Amino acid sequence: MEYDTYVVTRGDTLSKIAEAHGTDADQLANLNGIREPNFIYPGQNLKVPKTASSQTDGDDFYSELWIRFVDAVGKPITDLATRIVTASGEYHFTTDDVGLIPPVQTQKQGDDPHVYVTKMAGGEKKVATLKSQPGVHQHTLRSPKITISVPLRKHDGLPDHDPGKPVKLGPGEVRHNRDLHGHPIVNVGVECPNKENLRLDANYKYRDFIIGAAARAGVEPQAVAAIMNAEAAKLFEVQTRSVFARGKPVKNKDGSPKMKTARISTGEWDPKSASSKSSARGMTQFLDGTWVGMAVTPGTFLNQKATERGFIIKDVAGADVFKFEDGRTERLTSKNIMRHVVGRANANDCNVQALLDLRYDAEAAIYTAVDYASQNIITLKKRGFPVDSLNSSEKAKMMYVSHHLGPGDVSDFILENISEAHATTLLEAQIGNAKAAERARGAGNSYVAAHRHWLDSFIEEKITPKTFACNPDRIEGSRSLLEITKELKGAKK
Repeated sequence: MEYDTYVVTRGDTLSKIAEAHGTDADQLANLNGIREPNFIYPGQNLKVPKTASSQTDGDDFYSELWIRFVDAVGKPITDLATRIVTASGEYHFTTDDVGLIPPVQTQKQGDDPHVYVTKMAGGEKKVATLKSQPGVHQHTLRSPKITISVPLRKHDGLPDHDPGKPVKLGPGEVRHNRDLHGHPIVNVGVECPNKENLRLDANYKYRDFIIGAAARAGVEPQAVAAIMNAEAAKLFEVQTRSVFARGKPVKNKDGSPKMKTARISTGEWDPKSASSKSSARGMTQFLDGTWVGMAVTPGTFLNQKATERGFIIKDVAGADVFKFEDGRTERLTSKNIMRHVVGRANANDCNVQALLDLRYDAEAAIYTAVDYASQNIITLKKRGFPVDSLNSSEKAKMMYVSHHLGPGDVSDFILENISEAHATTLLEAQIGNAKAAERARGAGNSYVAAHRHWLDSFIEEKITPKTFACNPDRIEGSRSLLEITKELKGAKK
């Protein structure tokens, strides 16, 4: 058998590497003389079997990259001449009306595509080197510039605004003004820089909600944006393109171009998303019971919203109660929410359904997600975990993992008290029985270890506050989830 060399990167597990190369963790451990599968480290060279994708054309590939080019405000850059250079070929493309070039396939690990674009003044410049990862991946390359049309105008007239005051424009918004001498000036709105150092790109419309929710939770807005981005489904466009590999178009057996279809994410959060497998709805995918529970919890944003709508009213004793459409009122607890409120949604109780439909309101969804995360952090504090010692990025990770596991399991996760049986259930629910078993084998036949390492890499991938900063250097770095929980466990009061 022929072999390639794989260089371990941060977040890798032996089972993940094995899956990408058509083998299993045990065989890969034996091949490399690894006695403890959990102890691989970034920079380590591993011998891996050559896969079919590194030896043949057609549908066999190591990585397939869909690359989209947009301007500073997320609009597609069209008719842009590009050059993609890989170890196996060179490609020349022009972006289409949505800013896409045809998907490029690479045949082996380490064949990282280098992306060049033609400059308006002539020549070209390198704008990115994309890491070649197993499978199909999307990349959006953003220019710091905006293309606008400037009409010819006469140089006459007085200024139409106070030159000493800035013109407030949203990203991509253009306004034609005049200076003190009557000369035309074009003002163009951009998102960065700004005093909050917050960059939301396609989700700029939710900026005020993100900033408000962050202030409410006592964290940086980038942390809230990272949590929202991890929770929210994304709007997408279905695109079909011909495929290129080894510098040439890939052909079908009849000689026709091979076409591939992909759902290309716009990056914009979907406020109307709905699960087909559960009652989860809206931008933050709250279940019926959890959403109503937040509505009847005093002090939450949703409780305030429900009160304004007349769903929550005060009884004679001054307590918050839920008002049903038939006029009946009931003081609700977590134990009877599902039975008395959520169940009534099936009976077409308009008050209940209207409350549940607030999940589709972006403001309510964002604030409620942060309120829920904050409640979980408060619960950890009450249990003696010093979460206030964490920086904003680290607190965001704990907020997300608390939401992901729930308040009970997150405490056990920190204290390393999750049983083998429960870890099996948790991991299988996330990645399926077969992959969970494979990861467990790669973790010394321990589902507990496999679940911990999977969740660590999952959170590292999902919660990335620096991504939402105009200047990432101003955002504090974050330790891994396992490093954070180790400190919380050791410092528990």
